[in-house]
Amino acid sequence: MSHELRSPLTAIYQFVTILQDGLAGEVNPEQHQHLEIVLRNVKQLRAMINDLLEVTSVQAGKLLIRLERSSILDAITYTVDTLQGAARDKEITLTAATEGPLPDIWADPTRIRQILIILVDNAIKFTPPQGSVTVQARRWEIDPRFLVIEVADSGCGISADKTELIFERLFQVSDPAMAARKGLGLGLYICKELVSRQGGKIWASSVCGEGSNFSFILPVFSLSRLMAPAFVDHNHSESQITLVLTELGSRTGWLSEKVRADSSNWMRDVLQRCLNSKLDVLLPKMDSSGATELFVVAAVTDEIGGEAITKRIREKLRGSDEILQADLTFSTCYWTLPPVQRNVDESMESFAEKVVAKIQESIDERNSSRMVKI
Repeated sequence: MSHELRSPLTAIYQFVTILQDGLAGEVNPEQHQHLEIVLRNVKQLRAMINDLLEVTSVQAGKLLIRLERSSILDAITYTVDTLQGAARDKEITLTAATEGPLPDIWADPTRIRQILIILVDNAIKFTPPQGSVTVQARRWEIDPRFLVIEVADSGCGISADKTELIFERLFQVSDPAMAARKGLGLGLYICKELVSRQGGKIWASSVCGEGSNFSFILPVFSLSRLMAPAFVDHNHSESQITLVLTELGSRTGWLSEKVRADSSNWMRDVLQRCLNSKLDVLLPKMDSSGATELFVVAAVTDEIGGEAITKRIREKLRGSDEILQADLTFSTCYWTLPPVQRNVDESMESFAEKVVAKIQESIDERNSSRMVKI
């Protein structure tokens, strides 16, 4: 369906741009203006198709979210740079305002950019010339375990009874003053689904005639909180932790950063399928500027369990078409840490922080020459 819908649009876009650039002959000003209208509508139709396909994925339970340690500042910078031209065309001031250094979040960086693009694009459309749109992020005052990201505009605003309805699927504001939004009413619904599936929530506040403020929260990255669930059903006074390290490389060298990233995502999917969801944690992506990609699994198990995990990973990778066709190399090994003692009155999060410190110390010792950090 995706291919059938997008292919004709791609053809239309390519041939119209050929005409517009004068490659098929001279175009007069009136014809050029007509071609601009065609292109504008092609882009609008393409956006609608993308929204429909995204909603289909949501409803089918196939919306892909890859949680990892991500920078909200990078996402905001990307969004502002991407939409600065659209804001300038409407004589709108688009700025980013952040409060000092911010911690990383536990989220899908691609999806965060998608959310911000939708929100900022909407803000620009609903803001009159000489207005402003501001994107900002800070620690959430209510709960510092989250960051709150806000997109504020000086546009026409939304009536109070609509601020919750706008996140419903296919909802369209009937106010003629907001008719500039030509679409299917799916953008904010997609934002709500993307935010909630990453452990956050989204809301809006507005004053008619003064502007709107769209806010959403996402969890701050914390490896100890990520590890804590693995110890919930583990009632012993000490825990045995085994680390499984897998290394992925290319015999011919990575063709591009995209190829490397795609192979890394594929490997993470394979590793995830080899794990016990309650006791094994695939640690976030590691800093690796070398020739190989490194992946570490922290498992609440002893040496025998570590050997079993390593064996499952090797069996999955040895018969993999991806490894053979892409000419990739892999190696995997494991080692067990000394038991980590838990005090009687120690909280689960505090204990998890102690375990994480031991894990990092062990990885640093084993890979000091690689400068590996989690």
